[in-house]
Amino acid sequence: MGERACAAAARAQALPELAVTTRAALIERFAANLKRNGFTVHYRVVPELAGATVTEALYGLADPGSVAIAASPAEPRTRSLLPDVHVSVVSEDRVLPGLAELLAAVRGDLPSSLAIVSGPSRSADIEQVLALGVHGPREEHVVIMPAGEAAPPGA
Repeated sequence: MGERACAAAARAQALPELAVTTRAALIERFAANLKRNGFTVHYRVVPELAGATVTEALYGLADPGSVAIAASPAEPRTRSLLPDVHVSVVSEDRVLPGLAELLAAVRGDLPSSLAIVSGPSRSADIEQVLALGVHGPREEHVVIMPAGEAAPPGA
């Protein structure tokens, strides 16, 4: 085998590892940005929290650290907007780098409502005093599931 063929074979062999490393870095950045935005991050297990509602996120956005939740008959908007505590479940293979990739992914199949949640509801409208939970959940959680693993029943 010639030098070029050996180099090409080595690159081809390294590509799956590079893709896994890149995906792992994307998930790590996603989790770090979620935490920075005030989310509590969980892995594989949906926490049992009193009064919490659980929705399945359409996508996760690594930058800025958000989840995209599509409204549907099975996932009404009120499920993610009205409770005091909200849990989003997202699969690792549904995490995108950012907003541009989200818009490309939903192009032509845009739901009636797409909420991009970037942390607990915050407002300082009244006397410039920060209040949580005024316009949405006071507490936001995200569960990151392994790629291909379905969300638990009831999630």
